[in-house]
Order: sequence, then structure tokens, then C-alpha cells
Amino acid sequence: MRSFLILKKRREEPLWARLVVGAALALAVALVLMLASVFLMAKAEMSWWTSSLSNNLLLGICAAAAMLLLMRVGEWLLPQAWLSALAAGPEWRPLALMSAILFAGAALGVRAGYVVLGQLYAYDMWKKLSGAPMVQLKFAIFAALILAANWVWWQFRAKEKALAQQAAESQLRMLQAQIEPHFLFNTLANVQSLIATDAPRAQLMLETFTDYLRASLGQMRASDSSLGVELETARNYLLLMQIRMGSRLTFSIEADETVRQALLPPLLLQPLVENAVHHGVAPRLEGGHVRLSAIVRDGALEIVVDDDGVGIGHARRGARAGNGVALINIRTRLETRFGARAALLIEPLAQGTRATMSLPLRAAVQETVKGVHPVS
Repeated sequence: MRSFLILKKRREEPLWARLVVGAALALAVALVLMLASVFLMAKAEMSWWTSSLSNNLLLGICAAAAMLLLMRVGEWLLPQAWLSALAAGPEWRPLALMSAILFAGAALGVRAGYVVLGQLYAYDMWKKLSGAPMVQLKFAIFAALILAANWVWWQFRAKEKALAQQAAESQLRMLQAQIEPHFLFNTLANVQSLIATDAPRAQLMLETFTDYLRASLGQMRASDSSLGVELETARNYLLLMQIRMGSRLTFSIEADETVRQALLPPLLLQPLVENAVHHGVAPRLEGGHVRLSAIVRDGALEIVVDDDGVGIGHARRGARAGNGVALINIRTRLETRFGARAALLIEPLAQGTRATMSLPLRAAVQETVKGVHPVS
């Protein structure tokens, strides 16, 4: 029922479930037709209900079948990119399209139903009834009720989608707020040990750690961030880890200033950087390099995190192998916010691992970054 009025290429629901929902829709259409007749002609006698039920049920079946047929034709004709954009875009677009499909299906179905009834009763019922003002008014009321029901359903779906997005965002912020105890304690322990032997380095480490915490806490309170802010948080984190690991860790960040203005949900990039350090570079005896880059490709913001560490297979066998919660959380947030228009791809390199995150370039900065070319 939740996905019945959503256009999509592939449907996972079993056939029997779709038939049940279609039958329920046909029965609802028949009851609406009969209630409209009761309202207009005061036909409330039980004998009238029983005698007209079969005719109205036939009209309802024809109308429901026509609606479903037009929906399937739309799914077959529209490209997947259009369907994804309709599902993820402003709510009025799929609402308007589905309302048009339902209205056209109802008109076509009722017309076909009258033709079938004409065959059963051996006279042209459509010609006899189509010009009757009462029949036209009945259909207008019927169409208005269908469109109103569709509007209510889409409003319910919009609220449900918003709640799901808020839940995903809250979950991430809760997870991000729970800073790893060993990361916090080890950093403070390193600062303490460096105070006696290398005071300038201890001061730099403490200042960097303070900047990292300040940026992370600020992002957790925001509903949107910018790529520039995300890269600055990642830079503070990498500087901190560089102080701890010394020459074993190097990093670079490559992104044009105009690309840095792009908007994205907060704290999406940080887990990818942490994975690159903890599961890629840190387990490697000689350390390695972490490279962050961002480009605009085909109207989408593409963020890449490369490392030349031990690689995916070795990281899974290592003592600090993760459980994948961070990646699952990122994919969930991307799907909730952008649907099929965003993706996260993890792939092995000849030496190390690459994480590529692609998401729509936000309209607020489209004009600013539309001429940006990939950075080298």
C-alpha cells in the first residue's frame, strides 16, 4: 500500500499483493460511485443498493484497471532518471503527475465500463447517459474525491519521508557525538606526554584537537553544511593524526574554491577520512598518504577519498576491522535525502582503497559551480 502509487521500474511486491490492492481499489471506486448517487438522487433503499451494486462494481473494476494500466505505461515509458527525480524532487511534481494519471484512468475506465454495460443490456448506455447533467455531476464528484484522496496520501507520505530523514540525521549525530573513547584519551595522553619533551608540539596538538572538536560540534547542530566546512574539519582531523603518527601519515586536499561552496548534509565526509586512516594507512608499517578531492561531474558533486594503505582485504582481516556501521549510515542518509541520485562506492586500488561519494549539486550553488572543471 505504501508504494502502490509510486512510479518505479521494478516492483518487488508479489503479484497476489498487487491483485489484492487492485481489488480493494476497485471496490473503493464502486462505493464512491454509489455514494455519489445516494448524495445526488437520494437512492438509499436497500433494493437499490443490491440492484446497482453489480453495475457500479463493474464500473469500479474498469476504472481501477485503467488507472493501473496508465501507471504501468508511465513506468515503462519514462526513463529511470525521470522516475528517480520525481521520487526525490519537490512533492508537487509526483503529486501532479499521479493526479493526472488517476483522473485520466478514471475517465477512461468509466467510459469503458459503460461500453461493457451497453453490451450486457443490448443498447448504447454511454450514448444515453453521457450527456445527462446528473451523470456528469456524479463523475465530477467522483473525480474530485479521487484527487482529494491522492492529495491526502501524498501528504501522509511526505510527512513519513520527513520523519525518516530526521531519524537518520539524529542517528548520525548521536553516533558522531559519541567520540571514540580511545581516540579522545589517546590524544589527551599524547598531549600530556609531549608537554615535558616537546612543548610546542604538545601545544599544536591541543590547538588542533580543539579546532576539530569545535568544528564537529558546530556541524552536529546544523541541518546543512558546505564542502569547505567539511574539508576543513577533515583537515583538522588529519593534522591531529599526523601529529600522532609523525611521518607515517601525509595528506593532500584538492578542491577548487568555488566547489567548496557546494551544500551537503553535515558529517558525511568525516567517517570516510577516519576509515582511510584507521583501516588503511595506520595498519601499514610504513604508513601512507590520504588524498581528498572534489569535482563537479555531470551536474553532480563527486567527492573522492583515496589512501594507499593496506587495502580492503587486509583491513577486514586486521585486528581493528570495522563492522561497516559508518558506511551503512552514510548510505542510509544519502538514500533518505536524495534517493537514487546519490551513491557511495568503495573500491580497491592497486595500492589502497578509494571511496567515491556522489550527490546532487545543490541548486543554491548551481550557478556558482557550473563552470568548474575537475581539479588535478
